[in-house]
Amino acid sequence: MNKTRVLRLFCMAGFILASITVKAQAGSFDSDIMKMQQVNGSNGSTNALFPRIMAQFKQSKPDLTDSQMSAMKTDVFDVEVTSLNELMIPVFKKYYTQAEVKEIIAFYETQTGKKLAETTPIMMMDQMQLTQTWAIGLMGKIKSYLDKQPVDNVPQGIKRPE
Repeated sequence: MNKTRVLRLFCMAGFILASITVKAQAGSFDSDIMKMQQVNGSNGSTNALFPRIMAQFKQSKPDLTDSQMSAMKTDVFDVEVTSLNELMIPVFKKYYTQAEVKEIIAFYETQTGKKLAETTPIMMMDQMQLTQTWAIGLMGKIKSYLDKQPVDNVPQGIKRPE
């Protein structure tokens, strides 16, 4: 009976130790993902939104002071960005191993990686403007193309204009 109890205690201790090890590894993986988001420019891209958000609030609350905006950034925006980054952890875990995340971090700690992280938010704004202009032109070309199509090319099920 004593041997059985000792064996059970060792088994329980083993399970507890294994559980703690798994949790520590998961915590380490989570920390690596948070670091990856920091060094890859994700936080910079998100922080680039703050001035735009503030500009909108300034329109509805013109008496908002710089110190109030600064406090709001710290007390609300930064907290929510951290929360968003934590929500993203399972997504990154779905697509990357911890070893891959460490490799990504290593890349972003190089000069080229730092430059990519620094320029990505700015490039995204340029790309958005370019894409909007392109989409407007595309819509015009599609409309022009459709306007030139003969009425006989009306797909089945659609009534022809009389």
